[in-house]
Amino acid sequence: MFLDVLFGVLPLFFVMLIGYAVSYSPKFPPSVEPALNVFVFYVALPALLYKVVARADISRGVPFDFLWVTVASTLAFALICWVLFRYLLRVDRGRSLAGMLSTSFGNVSYLGIPVILGVLGSQAGLAAGMGQLVHNVIFMVGFPILAQLMMPAGPGNRHKPSGRRIALTVRNALIYSPVTWAMVFGGAVVIWGIPIPKPLDGTVDLIAAAAAPGALFVIGLSLRRTVQRTLDRRAGTTQTKVRGAKRTMLIMVVGKLAALPLLTVSLLWILAPDLEAMWFNTAVLMAAMPTSATAYIMAQNDTGDGEPTALAIVITCALSVIALPVLAQLVLK
Repeated sequence: MFLDVLFGVLPLFFVMLIGYAVSYSPKFPPSVEPALNVFVFYVALPALLYKVVARADISRGVPFDFLWVTVASTLAFALICWVLFRYLLRVDRGRSLAGMLSTSFGNVSYLGIPVILGVLGSQAGLAAGMGQLVHNVIFMVGFPILAQLMMPAGPGNRHKPSGRRIALTVRNALIYSPVTWAMVFGGAVVIWGIPIPKPLDGTVDLIAAAAAPGALFVIGLSLRRTVQRTLDRRAGTTQTKVRGAKRTMLIMVVGKLAALPLLTVSLLWILAPDLEAMWFNTAVLMAAMPTSATAYIMAQNDTGDGEPTALAIVITCALSVIALPVLAQLVLK
């Protein structure tokens, strides 16, 4: 299992490294990354999710145990992280929220879906789509609302929380998300057996093929900016702050790559021991994804403190090359 997963994820990380390497070329100026990101998020990734859902075997449906254990383990772990940062490390409220996000929210879309399809095969497409949707709903809807409630006067939250602002957060994360609609359309096709013309189906296949390499390439491009931003901010940091930052970072890295997936495994073993291997493995791998690149933007906008998140992205991405195969060898079915 170790070698199977290692050989499955290595090509994905090689694409990320290529993206990182070419970011130093003048042919790839900073303006390229946002354009590629828009293409991947609004075109290629929705095409991939539509494809895997529309062609999935839904005869047995989506296991309820998969959904509720994923939600329960993720929310419980986020609460544990909040307590650790706020009351054990005694960092301020903004950094505690950012730390909780960085330790709990993995790169389930751009990295999680390619990893699961690469390791478990195309038959895991529906599971991968549902897994990323659950994690994204929890954090892309829940975290901005939580930040509004806990930091009403903080950076990015200059107005008191209101029902309208919360409704806008939910709308932007769900109703305006192309990923959500791709899965809805795919589900409609497979449930009602809607016939799709071959030229249209072939077009979707072509676009979907660009999703995984495109997403990984964009992650690689963004790593250079993340590394440079982190180095610039740490240049003037005092030694006392450095020691505190090391403790914070240790919790983020160990929590994201080990503690969250192990908590998920434990709950699955105890509460859903008969869950099918594909759904079991998908839940665990989604929990083990390195810190999401989106987490930096959210932490910076909602708490004004994205520096630890930026560093966590770089470290967890690098270490996940080994952490994922080790985890697979130890706990996957």
